[in-house]
Amino acid sequence: MQPFPWELDQMPDQHGKTVVVTGATGGLGLVVATRLAAAGARVVAGVRDLDKAARVLPVGDGLEARLVDTASVASVTAFAQGLADDGVVVDALVNNAGVSAARFALGVDGVERTWATNVVGPAVLADAMLPVLGGPAPRVVLVGSNLSQRTSRVPDLDAVNRAAGYRQFATYTDSKTAAAALAVDLGVRLRASGSPIRSVIAHPGIAATGMNGQAETALARVAGRIARLAARTAEDGARSTLWAATVDDVPEGVFVGPALRRGDRRLHPVPVAGAAADPAFRARVRAFVSEIRVHPGV
Repeated sequence: MQPFPWELDQMPDQHGKTVVVTGATGGLGLVVATRLAAAGARVVAGVRDLDKAARVLPVGDGLEARLVDTASVASVTAFAQGLADDGVVVDALVNNAGVSAARFALGVDGVERTWATNVVGPAVLADAMLPVLGGPAPRVVLVGSNLSQRTSRVPDLDAVNRAAGYRQFATYTDSKTAAAALAVDLGVRLRASGSPIRSVIAHPGIAATGMNGQAETALARVAGRIARLAARTAEDGARSTLWAATVDDVPEGVFVGPALRRGDRRLHPVPVAGAAADPAFRARVRAFVSEIRVHPGV
């Protein structure tokens, strides 16, 4: 596909659609959830804090909040099971929740927090929700990062839980590379099974969200403030995710987002690059997540 213009007012009518959006109480997730609800969709906002959701989300009128912590295998599994128990048929899952932890710490499943939130949780949630995905064009949309496209670095899976030498930016980049690899892997598995469900990656470019404030050093915080001067607004950054979540003919396996130059308002669909494009690396990441899913906390 060639780059193409697409603005929020081009979003198709979403009446009759149900979309799950994680990380919906701030930044891109808040924009995506509210825009989908305004377009008529039933939106299930997956959130860690129901009180905050009640304050910032227009809960009601097609938008509801349900508790989920994407850093916990048990939580994402229970979230998906709750949707199934309630008979909810989901047209799209938007795996948006993410974090960039300033300091090393293990999550509830014994996995470093950034990887637990950005890699393990979204992958387990996507698999757990496959039985409830339906409608005419079901899909899983991963909110990725252009960093995974621009690095030649191959994440060292043996070092994920190693505190020594922890660096926030490198860990975040590695986690988004691994998440992209799993999104590609999901698409390959779905195609092989004959499933109509599609797996798509959308990135926001450099967007002015709370993620930019999660810096580990004074120098990084200064760099983050400089980056925000050139950043797109959250509304602008959300365009690629909303396109991937709503257009009827979204292509399988696409990595789509804006250019770095803010004046270029086209969306650019490109092939997945870097380690995420390597089948051997994808298999290793899948095995990494499968081990945590089977033995969380070990």
